[in-house]
Amino acid sequence: MEATAERWGVILREDVKVTWCELATGLRSAYDHVDDPQVARAEALLALYSLNDQNCQTPARRVTLSAAEKVTTGLIVDLLRWLRVHGRDSQAVIDRAWSHFENMDEAESRH
Repeated sequence: MEATAERWGVILREDVKVTWCELATGLRSAYDHVDDPQVARAEALLALYSLNDQNCQTPARRVTLSAAEKVTTGLIVDLLRWLRVHGRDSQAVIDRAWSHFENMDEAESRH
């Protein structure tokens, strides 16, 4: 537990023992993200793109995660359409993007 958790402890109750832990995520709050320019750009795009769909935003104007997922799908579909209209190979672009994404994940896991 000590190798993984930031903090941990045990709560002894009459009939049960509860072990709790806090994991370090790098987030400053529940609605925050790690300090990553790509995540910040994606979130800005999703917020901008969701302006066309008033159902995606809460009263505080924050895009919920489920709404952001829906908006992401719409954004990807529109980008694929843009590629097709301009005579580009959308599957090749998806393959390249996926390859970059996997390479990025591999590089991060080595750190």
